[in-house]
Amino acid sequence: MVGLFKAVGGLVVAFAIVLAVSMLFIGGIGGFVAGLAAALFYAFCGAVIFTFGLMLEHLEAIRRDSATQSEMLTELLRRTPKTEPSHREATANNLDQLAQSNFRFKEI
Repeated sequence: MVGLFKAVGGLVVAFAIVLAVSMLFIGGIGGFVAGLAAALFYAFCGAVIFTFGLMLEHLEAIRRDSATQSEMLTELLRRTPKTEPSHREATANNLDQLAQSNFRFKEI
């Protein structure tokens, strides 16, 4: 599916370029100016389609590698040396206070 979006986006951009060049040869500079709006519109649509394909490819890569990255992060957190115990105790106290608080958001 990702390849299809990227291919279609590339074809639409190529069509826009061919349209602009053909308008230049067929109608001279006047035809080029007239067809420029349509060519730019098609080029923009092709770029959006291609970008959507790239976004899907990126999301697939994130989904594929998320388990590995989670394991790496867990291992990194296990290896972290324990420095400044007073800082860790203060953080633990703050978390305990947040967990035990009765704070509620009120409507403004």
